[in-house]
Amino acid sequence: MRKLIVTVIGLAICFIGTGVFASTQLTKVDNYEKKYETAKKEKEELQKDNDKLLKQLVAQQNNQETKVKKDTQAFLEALYNYDTSKGERSWTKLDGLVTDKAMGMLKPPGPDSKAEKTSPETTVVSELSSKSLIYYTPVSSEKANVFVRAYQTLDVNKVKTENQTLLDIQLIYDARKGKWIVDDVKVQEPLKSEGYVS
Repeated sequence: MRKLIVTVIGLAICFIGTGVFASTQLTKVDNYEKKYETAKKEKEELQKDNDKLLKQLVAQQNNQETKVKKDTQAFLEALYNYDTSKGERSWTKLDGLVTDKAMGMLKPPGPDSKAEKTSPETTVVSELSSKSLIYYTPVSSEKANVFVRAYQTLDVNKVKTENQTLLDIQLIYDARKGKWIVDDVKVQEPLKSEGYVS
């Protein structure tokens, strides 16, 4: 009987010891899980910050006059080089070069916004002149402004005319496309023959 009591007491001590040990281990596991979750959240936040900083760095490296002017030139060529007999208009080749906001400024609203081919008598052929000028101003790592003096030659029934348009253009850097795209376009008042506005 005494052996049985000693055995029961021994087993009870083992169970209590095992329970205490298991409880301690579970507490440690809970602590490790909390630390892991905290570290995981911190890592995700740091990764977001890192991605943002990397985008800014790439944009800053690309916010150079030659790159901004190159992408602006591509936009101007798409805007001004068109032939209505082919169903082209000033806005038909701008996809990927402008934001939705800028497209809304450049494309006419309503049902007339569909570009149809014109007859030879009403065909307009437009070309951007090589004497057009682009003036660049950096704004931030992801924004740039350009002022453009665009010269456009219009050919209607073999009659050519040259127009000058002054544009104030805001560009933003699109990291996914790796280029500058137009976000805002404002047409400025045309210059008088003397070369000044007012």
